[in-house]
Amino acid sequence: MARGWESKDVESQQSVLSPGPGKRLRRDVSTTDRERSNRRELLLLDRARLTNELTTARNERFRLQIHAELSFIDRQLAKLSTEV
Repeated sequence: MARGWESKDVESQQSVLSPGPGKRLRRDVSTTDRERSNRRELLLLDRARLTNELTTARNERFRLQIHAELSFIDRQLAKLSTEV
């Protein structure tokens, strides 16, 4: 009985490690790629928030500040896309 249990345990371990049909192994992503991806996502979230604030802002000075921040974020996103 112990032998049968061991073979089932080995089989389950192998099924976890090997991808099934149509599945690919997850690509190892370097730390810098992950950091760049996280930074990009945060910038996009900030950009969406600022765009939303711009639609509701009434004060002209505040609108100018938002435009400046959006320009800064756009420059940061462009810099991230050129870094490879």
